[in-house]
Amino acid sequence: MLKTTSPVSPVRTIDDIRALEAAPYDTHVTARSIYDLLRATAQHGGDRPALTVLQSPDPADIGLSLTHSELLRAVTGAANLFRGLGLDHGAGVAAFLAPTVAQFPALLLGAQVAGVASAINYLLSADAISDLLNAQAATILVVPAAHLDEICWHKAQTIRQAVPTLQHVLVIGGSDLPTGFTALEPALRRCATDALDFAAPDDPALVSALFHTGGTTGRPKLVPLSHGNQIHAAFGFAQLFGYCATDVVINGFPFFHVGGTMTVGLSVLAAGGHLIVPSPYGLRPPAVIQNYWQLVEAFSATVVSGVPTSLAAMTSAWRQECDVSCVRMAVTGGAILPTAVATAFQDTTKIPIIETYGMTETAAAIAFNPAHGAPLLGSAGLRAPYSQTRIMRSDDPATACAPDESGLVQVRGPQVFSGYMDRTHNRGVLDDDGWLTTGDIGYLTRDERLVLTGREKDLIVRSGHNIDPSAIEEIANRHPDVQISAAVGMPDQYAGEVPLLFVVPMPECTLDLTALQDRLTADLHEPPARPRHIVVIDALPLTAVGKIFKPALRERAILEKLRLEVAQTCGNMVSLEARVRSDAHQRIEVDAILTGATPELCRALKQALAPLPQTYHVRMAKHSVALEVTDRIATLTLDRPDSLNAASRALMHSLEVRLKEIANMPDVRVVILTAAGRAFCAGGDLIEFDQERTSGTLLETLAYNQRVISMIEALEVPVIGAVNGIAIAGGLEMLLCCDILIGAQSAQFGDGHAKFGIVPAGGATLRLRERLAPAHAAQLFYTAAPIPAQRALDWGLINEITPDDALMARAQEMARTIAARSPEAVRAIKRLTAAHIATHERAQRLDAEIAEFAHHLQGRDLAEGLRAFRDKRPPAFGKNDA
Repeated sequence: MLKTTSPVSPVRTIDDIRALEAAPYDTHVTARSIYDLLRATAQHGGDRPALTVLQSPDPADIGLSLTHSELLRAVTGAANLFRGLGLDHGAGVAAFLAPTVAQFPALLLGAQVAGVASAINYLLSADAISDLLNAQAATILVVPAAHLDEICWHKAQTIRQAVPTLQHVLVIGGSDLPTGFTALEPALRRCATDALDFAAPDDPALVSALFHTGGTTGRPKLVPLSHGNQIHAAFGFAQLFGYCATDVVINGFPFFHVGGTMTVGLSVLAAGGHLIVPSPYGLRPPAVIQNYWQLVEAFSATVVSGVPTSLAAMTSAWRQECDVSCVRMAVTGGAILPTAVATAFQDTTKIPIIETYGMTETAAAIAFNPAHGAPLLGSAGLRAPYSQTRIMRSDDPATACAPDESGLVQVRGPQVFSGYMDRTHNRGVLDDDGWLTTGDIGYLTRDERLVLTGREKDLIVRSGHNIDPSAIEEIANRHPDVQISAAVGMPDQYAGEVPLLFVVPMPECTLDLTALQDRLTADLHEPPARPRHIVVIDALPLTAVGKIFKPALRERAILEKLRLEVAQTCGNMVSLEARVRSDAHQRIEVDAILTGATPELCRALKQALAPLPQTYHVRMAKHSVALEVTDRIATLTLDRPDSLNAASRALMHSLEVRLKEIANMPDVRVVILTAAGRAFCAGGDLIEFDQERTSGTLLETLAYNQRVISMIEALEVPVIGAVNGIAIAGGLEMLLCCDILIGAQSAQFGDGHAKFGIVPAGGATLRLRERLAPAHAAQLFYTAAPIPAQRALDWGLINEITPDDALMARAQEMARTIAARSPEAVRAIKRLTAAHIATHERAQRLDAEIAEFAHHLQGRDLAEGLRAFRDKRPPAFGKNDA
């Protein structure tokens, strides 16, 4: 009989691994293909549960549940289907673009038995996916129907036309499909499940899978993995983690990543264990994390898993009442585990953490902390059986390091791939002797445990001083109010780069940055490693599998440097719009657009940025508010229709400039305020709003915006508001400063602030109560819902309604009538009727809005509202209240 990968004997130390290796590899590993692994578990425990795929975080919402015998039959049927469609080793590739819906795992395994399978990151753009499919010459594409995943389905429409090698597009759950798409289930039902229609693969060197990796810029590299690579990885995981037939493992990783397919995937199945997929999207949905421990309890899970950021979130979601006595360990990998995250998780859950280390090119298997041994936090563990690990000097890659000496980590063994699909990518990564350079920095202890200290490319180089970001992160993460942190290099004119620290506070905590900086200063004994700046953010950017995505943080550090230089060179009242991009040679270029700056200030900023390694393109923005003066009538047009004329920094600065211009035009007798596009103004730019909240400049900006809005009210001539579409929050606050309001039939009016947990700060609480009956104002404030133009007219908020296409004609007609009246009399009337706006009591009420907002910053609702806006979901206010 074939053998499963269940442990041969307990592994605690390197000596136990050497004892395993005393016997030939084939003695312990009889499988020559992935299909053999599945046959073995069906032979030894066919009636045991093998795979459960949930459709939601509800443990009762099971999409599919298979025993090991049933899984073998499902894989057999899928393999026969794909072989019947022409898939063979060396002929075609079956690509999968789908979340982990119920049928997905068996289909993916079946495609690897028939030929080569490629699971694609469904979060990539359609263009990037097309590039990948063309690079691998995919012949079959498997996608979900629209009701299972609408985004993947729509991407498939574009992809099908962009990949000429595609011969078949199979749709999971499909019916009534357009031409060129085939429903998968009817085709699958016609396939035999009791035996393969072809000879099972019998060569471990046959490639069975393609993974894409390294895609931070340009096209990601394609990594071919053979049957033998994956078999050895599964064997290694089982020996050191002790995976066996009694294990129940929750797999929250996507199947387009080796963490999902190998670490807690095939490794569990090959040992006869039970694999639980907690949702089609793994741990990404917040509801999965919130319900995680209930899932553990419901399925009596023995192993939980997640990257370090997931463990931090799982700690926050811990529920004391859950019985998790069944859990024997938590598995983590994919990034260095911060000590503070590990300590918090273990202290809270009482579950030991077992770290592992691997990469796509090694089928996720390089080193493992032995589950039966004494885990050493901070160590990646012992090497895989029948493999080798060595540490080479960074400055002399031909020389090995001594024990406890850090250098480049290299690995060789049956799990290491034979090279990238594009062989040019092998240079500097894979040598002729099979040694793979991982790009990680670490050392081997005297008992041959591997300890990782960072990524070679993640080092921060400050004036020639190499700084390991993990040293900064470890100290920051020990602060009781820090959930997790990440340090990257920020460009600097003198030092090249300096450390910048991003921190995510604990839920419901207000982080004392001074105290954190003091701790870093005290505990970081190397002064160059002390962060120059600390930036508080709601969440670190993550890859699809939950790793911290440092390229995005490095890009944000560049923008933070630019923001600081703009403030220092141009002053806080100049607004900045910027983006980071790469040129054809992957050199970093930054576009900086300034609003409110003079040509002299732009030149000064260019000079200040010139010493930095990036290329900066600085230019003045075109006005976001157009001004036209005709026949003594000034027309102000909010002119950012693509953003619904959101009250961004650029728009508000432009409005201030235009209002000052009008104030200095003695001949102007009336002003029309209107907007381009289908909206008057949809409120503040909440993306900028959130950025300023985290950078600490929000209150200053709100006070500035309030002053600009008040300038409309303070004009010495009448102002007509011509409302062409929706006017919400800041848009309504501008209109409340107008003397006369004309609304188009399609216009809508609302306060809207409370919808996203925002307190009005542009004068709405003062001016709306002056315009409307208290009950009507209260309805707008508290419901945050807009009202149509007719109701606004009935309530007395606006003067009249016109057809949409007659709005400006009516506004101009009224303006001409006013302009024909006595300018002296009109200005005098404006002074008399507007005398109340300059009172001390009124100024105090406007100041009170800013003061109330300052207090509101300390609460939870603002952060939740802005997160919801960013995530395009309804806010969940008060869900975690006691």
